[in-house]
Amino acid sequence: MSQISPSTYQRLVTHLRKSSKKITVVEQCCGGLISASLMSIPGSSAVYPGGTVAYNTRQSKKLLMNDGALHHKLLHPPPPHSSDGARAADEYVLSKREWTRNVALHYCREMDVDYAVAEGGATGPTFRYE
Repeated sequence: MSQISPSTYQRLVTHLRKSSKKITVVEQCCGGLISASLMSIPGSSAVYPGGTVAYNTRQSKKLLMNDGALHHKLLHPPPPHSSDGARAADEYVLSKREWTRNVALHYCREMDVDYAVAEGGATGPTFRYE
């Protein structure tokens, strides 16, 4: 996993403040690391009204704006069209990209911000997409 340097977060906060823009963060696998890194920058509260860490997917509905459709898409990605394991995994990745895009748009609208960072994936020792 690549790391984003503190100077990158500093540049982001500076740019957002100068342009009077705001950002929110929705994290699934990172467990709050993106938000914590952003909030470690002095002045970030002017551009970051808050975000969500929805690490436990089964219990995250209330954290996802209590949006049942958004939560359902997280719990039930579209079934793969292929029985080939590699292709099924690729389809799963595409479904996660679509989910994070939808989450980012939803949070921009609901949080009344200009930008949203959304990340999602599958981690842990028990994850097996089959």
